[in-house]
Amino acid sequence: MKYVNPTNDLAFRKVFGSNEHIHILAGFIKDFFFIEPEELVIENPYSIKAYREYIKESEVFKFRPTISDIAAEMRFADYRSELQLKRGSYFDERSLYYPLDKYISRYKVTPEAPSAYARLRPIYAMNILGYNHFAGDKDALRIFRLYDPDRKKSFPKNLLNIAYFELSKPNIETSNQKYWQKYFLQQELPEETPDYIFDAMQIIDRANMREEEIDMLSRTEYLQSVFDTQIDYARNEGHEQGLEQGLEQGLEQGLEQGLEQGWSNALYELTIKLIRRGRPVQEIMEDTGYTYEQLEPLIKAESIKQ
Repeated sequence: MKYVNPTNDLAFRKVFGSNEHIHILAGFIKDFFFIEPEELVIENPYSIKAYREYIKESEVFKFRPTISDIAAEMRFADYRSELQLKRGSYFDERSLYYPLDKYISRYKVTPEAPSAYARLRPIYAMNILGYNHFAGDKDALRIFRLYDPDRKKSFPKNLLNIAYFELSKPNIETSNQKYWQKYFLQQELPEETPDYIFDAMQIIDRANMREEEIDMLSRTEYLQSVFDTQIDYARNEGHEQGLEQGLEQGLEQGLEQGLEQGWSNALYELTIKLIRRGRPVQEIMEDTGYTYEQLEPLIKAESIKQ
């Protein structure tokens, strides 16, 4: 194909995470939050050298294929965005954690500031979702802010703005948001599409990518397929084992217990691999669905072996 999938990890970071193409991210922020992103600067700018170090074929589980993040600063606020292609455990919690973590990270006592709280400032966060996360309607965009529903009053200061853009839903608020949806879904863009979105298309044109980037694209696609295959295998094996055990017991309760036991057995080997590779506990919890209490004895057992 002529164009790289815009939801590919490398493509997403190159388009939205390059200071060289900062006008694209600025346009995106303005189209969804209706603010002027003055003095916008990427905190973790994309470079093929840094990306090559990040992706190592021997460390499949270091690669987080469904989560791509961009962090940036504006004159008056901070910005974060994530691309989440598939449903994952604890996504609601994580989508709040990272913006709030950024918000409180600015709390610091300095001689220049009269108060550590004076350093705190608004945070704008965008979660681009490749699946339907919110049930009940077909609205593609939701933006959550601090609000008192009983008195119908907003918080005195607009400090928290967390958005969710579901690519598969049809109801779009503005034309520019619709063009962005078409961009991510690889649909044809009309002539009236803003230039910065067409610029994004030019960046993901394979003809405009370096040979090293094309190589890394193939590698990330391979790593994603390996990661997804291992997770799907564990789930399918758990489902089949659970059905078999449940049918043997002949009871609805037995079926539920069998499914649970099959899930645990199928994920055990995968979980041990993640632990041995030194993956953060939070990531293991998200990928496997295990709680910290379930993982703790496994982590301790592996540390003793080492």
